[in-house]
Amino acid sequence: MKKHLCSLLLALLCSGFIFAEDPSASVDMDFLSKAKKETYIEDNSAVAWKNYNSGKQIRDMGRRLGAEVRYQAEVNKAEFPFSSGYPDYKYKAARVYPSSKAGADVIYIGKSARVGTFKNLNRVLSGYIERAYGVSMAQADQIAMKVCYWNTNHYNDKAYFKANFNHRVVEVFENRTKTLGLARSYKYWPGNARIVIPFTIVKEIVPEAAEPVAPEPEPVPEPVPEPQPVVESQPEPEPIQPVYVEPEAEAEPEPVTKPAVKEAEPAAKKAGLFASPLIFIIGGAVLLLIIIIIVIIIVNKKKQED
Repeated sequence: MKKHLCSLLLALLCSGFIFAEDPSASVDMDFLSKAKKETYIEDNSAVAWKNYNSGKQIRDMGRRLGAEVRYQAEVNKAEFPFSSGYPDYKYKAARVYPSSKAGADVIYIGKSARVGTFKNLNRVLSGYIERAYGVSMAQADQIAMKVCYWNTNHYNDKAYFKANFNHRVVEVFENRTKTLGLARSYKYWPGNARIVIPFTIVKEIVPEAAEPVAPEPEPVPEPVPEPQPVVESQPEPEPIQPVYVEPEAEAEPEPVTKPAVKEAEPAAKKAGLFASPLIFIIGGAVLLLIIIIIVIIIVNKKKQED
């Protein structure tokens, strides 16, 4: 088990070095930066509905070309990466690696392409550059425009291409058209144009491993004593002299006067003693008088009965 694990780790390590040293292509802007703007004659006639393609569909034509060329170059490691333009075969592309001179991708515009405006041609080239070189669509649009201008600046200038590029750049697709570069008129594009995209090889090299160096310890600053707060001297408070206060004389209690009601109590008692017998006498007299009246009435009734 340990032997298989070690073999797997060794294989992954070796493959990492191989992929790190794998060359990749990048558009050579040293050539394209010298391009001067061109004006093109375009086809302004109406497009039949059966021949109509959206902007995305036109870009996708170039994207399929670019993806195929990149696959042939990076995966299949082909010596001469090529894309036939399947399934419609309107465009073809090939990559010529640099020798002692520069290399380039060459795109052939087929007779059935029916491209008649600079805008649509730029879309095809932008789609190709986007996938073949792994750049964004916005970057590809700018590069494609410079590619068109540069190819028109050097239209059919084979002496220029032979002097600066691998001889195969001039020879590729020569069996289909002798023209190299891009004409100013759309009439000479389908079946008569080979557009050259210069590129350079970028080889990533893994830097040699170096032993890590321990960082030097940073000097620790000495602690700075904090300033002590300054205390202002204050005068000592003067001693407070005790003040003697004479005690106030206690107030004599006022004599309590008895209410006058109590003095009148004996008189009321005396009056009550004298009033009680008088009441009994009067009551007895009244009772006696009532009895006498009742007796007289009874006597009178008896006489009348007799």
